[in-house]
Amino acid sequence: MTPDSLDEAFAVPTSADASRMLEEITPVSNRSRRLARDVTWAQPLLAWGLAWTAGTLGYQLVPGAAGVALGLTACAAAAAASWMVRPRDVRLRDSERRFALLWAVLFATSPLLVSVAAPASTHILIAFLGSVWAVGLLLYGAGVRDFPMAAAGLITVVAAAVVRPLDLGAAVLVTGLTGGLSMTALGAWRMRWRR
Repeated sequence: MTPDSLDEAFAVPTSADASRMLEEITPVSNRSRRLARDVTWAQPLLAWGLAWTAGTLGYQLVPGAAGVALGLTACAAAAAASWMVRPRDVRLRDSERRFALLWAVLFATSPLLVSVAAPASTHILIAFLGSVWAVGLLLYGAGVRDFPMAAAGLITVVAAAVVRPLDLGAAVLVTGLTGGLSMTALGAWRMRWRR
């Protein structure tokens, strides 16, 4: 069928029509990007939030090396769960993949940061690592415009900074629970797409 055979005359879209069509597409694109992000990060955020919460409580309630081992075990379980549950069918944009890689680099190099900072106690070490990882959340969220994730990181860092001068034990508890509960809440909220 050619344009001449149509009942109505074929009208070529004007630049105003094209602009209107693009304006209609932009919200759809933003919503689909948000949906892909929510589906991709829901379960890993939930796993990491629960790991931070369990690790913090374990460290506070179980004395000595056993508490540290419990916290490390919770983190290892969260890392494994994050890898296993991530949806393979959702594709992240290049910028999101780059920022995720940068966050992973920050996470992997944090032991080197610990050796540079040489914290005086285990409490300071744990609060410091929690703050570094929260900065990773903040930077990732800001970089990919995932503002709820950025807020979770910012809230955790601010809470650690406010409580740290007051009490070392409280700094660990507040940093861990603030980060853990905010990630758990964000992960649970993003699970709304999995019905």
